[in-house]
Amino acid sequence: MKFDIKKIVLMLIAASMIIGTASAGYGPAPAPASAATVSYTEQDTTPDIYVYGNPASIITGFENYFSTSITGSTWTDPDGRLAIINDGDFMLIETEDATTEFCIVFASDKNDGYARVYVDGNKVWSGNTYSNVELTQSIDKQTIRTLKITGLENVRHSIKIKNANCNNFDVTVYKYGYDLPEDPGENGGTEEIPEFPTIALPVAAIIGLAFIFHKREE
Repeated sequence: MKFDIKKIVLMLIAASMIIGTASAGYGPAPAPASAATVSYTEQDTTPDIYVYGNPASIITGFENYFSTSITGSTWTDPDGRLAIINDGDFMLIETEDATTEFCIVFASDKNDGYARVYVDGNKVWSGNTYSNVELTQSIDKQTIRTLKITGLENVRHSIKIKNANCNNFDVTVYKYGYDLPEDPGENGGTEEIPEFPTIALPVAAIIGLAFIFHKREE
C-alpha cells in the first residue's frame, strides 16, 4: 500500500482535528467561581509564607512576597507587633503571587477593638479584637487570634485591615500571610489518566482513514 504526500497530509490533519475534539469533550470542567469563607479562632498560626506586622523587627525572608503600606498612625514592638491606632487608619497588603487564601494573626489586650477586613475592596469580616489582658504585656501574655480567609479566586489579592473604632482603641496585627497549595501526591492523590474514549477515538480515526485510502488505492 502506497500513499502519496497529499494523502498523508490530509490524514494527519483529519486525525489532529479529531484528537482536539476528543480532548475538548473529555477535559476537566471549568472551576466554579470562588466564594470566600472566613474563620476567626483563638489560636496562633504561622502560614507557609508570612511576615510580621512590623517586618522591620523580625525578618522572615518572605518580605518580597508582599507589598504593604500604612495609612495613618501606628506603634510597633520589637516582637513583631504593629498597631493601627486611629479610627479609619488601615494597613493595605498586596500579594505578589496568586493565592486562594489569606491569614491575619491579631495580638490583643485591653487597648484593642473593632477591625474590618476587606479583600479586593469587598468587606469579608468585621469583629472585635478586644481581650481582657492588661496593657504593656509581652507577646506571650497577649490573646492571639487567627482570621483565616479561604475560597478566594487564585489570583493576586489586595487585603485591607482597617481600624473601625471611634473610641481610641487599636487594631494590632502580629503576623499575616498564606499557606502554599498542597501537592495532591502527598495526600494519596492519583494522577488523572485520560478516559478510554479520549485515546480510542483518535486511534480509531487514523485506522479508519488508512483503510479508506487503501480501498481507494485498490
